[in-house]
Amino acid sequence: WWNLQILAMPLSLSSSRCPAVALGPRRASVTRASRSGPSKSRCTRSKDGVRAYIAIAGVTGAVGQEFLRVLTERNFPYSNIKMLASARSAGRQYEFEGETYTVEELTDKSFEGVDIALFSAGGSISKKYAAVASAAGATVVDNSSAFRMTEGVPLVIPEVNPEAMAGMKAGKGGIIANPNCSTIIALMAVAPLHRLAGVKRMVVSTYQAASGAGQAAMEELEL
Repeated sequence: WWNLQILAMPLSLSSSRCPAVALGPRRASVTRASRSGPSKSRCTRSKDGVRAYIAIAGVTGAVGQEFLRVLTERNFPYSNIKMLASARSAGRQYEFEGETYTVEELTDKSFEGVDIALFSAGGSISKKYAAVASAAGATVVDNSSAFRMTEGVPLVIPEVNPEAMAGMKAGKGGIIANPNCSTIIALMAVAPLHRLAGVKRMVVSTYQAASGAGQAAMEELEL
């Protein structure tokens, strides 16, 4: 099945590639119907490999836009993308890789036929809908802190412990959590040292990015 490691790598906010372009606050129609629902042949194999039907919860936020950027940069093979957000954002349209998508309201019915569900809409939303997506058969990659300490949910940094995802099977559901951003970067450096010599103790100081507070904080910096 699809290689989740390609998608689960830590996101780089320094990319020069453009995310989806918002076409307007509430444009009503989708340019091409081929992107308005799941592909007829779910997770079909083509010359480019296996293609997944992806849902992005929180697509209008800073990390949701970064998810789209990473899909493009890593040439992730998808058959369709369902863009999900709050009722307030439903109806907005985004141009992405030559297609026009309409943002849908996130509900219990949002994950039918979805293979991979990417969550970055906050911990409360993840707690409410991640299990729903998993029960529908989607593999959930959650960017919040909601499941980081949950037993049975793998906490994964692909460059450090990709084997933790080994139990995930296509169509069977499941949730993958990722650590705090500072933890990810620190352990990418420390893990090789630990394997070589064994790290007994660390003292870490971090400077947190404004992006951690969301799109509003990033826009405030631009004022």
